[in-house]
Amino acid sequence: MLGCKNKNRGHKVRPLKIVDIREAADAFRDLLEIRSPYLDIVKIYDFVLPQIDVTVDVCTEEELGENHGMTYPDTGVIKIREDVYRRAGEGKGRDRFTLSHEIGHLILHTGIALARGPDPSDHKPYEDSEWQANTFAAEFLMPVEHVCATRSIAEVAKRFGVSCDAARTRLEKLKQQGVLK
Repeated sequence: MLGCKNKNRGHKVRPLKIVDIREAADAFRDLLEIRSPYLDIVKIYDFVLPQIDVTVDVCTEEELGENHGMTYPDTGVIKIREDVYRRAGEGKGRDRFTLSHEIGHLILHTGIALARGPDPSDHKPYEDSEWQANTFAAEFLMPVEHVCATRSIAEVAKRFGVSCDAARTRLEKLKQQGVLK
């Protein structure tokens, strides 16, 4: 929230600018040769990640507890709770975002196991692993070039398979950045 002291949820990591995260997301889309606005995140998990030596482990809720996913970038392992994975396959926007978020950790972070931490820290948002992974997920699922062709929150949500909250946040942030008018 604007005007409130920032409380981060993730680990302090190397600072990254939005433009750097956008470039990483665009580069990953290019590597996967994704040209359409909508991406099939479950297909990426099922077929693409294993081809680039990433192990996807679908775990029970008991195994991961309140964590929807955990990523270990140094060993190339992503653990996803089975209910989240199932709902992502059903097209649920929040869960599709979670899968993209974990790919963000994989691409952007090395040196630590990443999961949401219960204790907030004092670092800046651009140094926060969760902020960075959320920014990556937004950039990966809703690329600027395709978002610019939309007119409403509902259209963004439908076109990219994300929640209305994610669509609203994406449009607001792109307006703040001066990318959209």
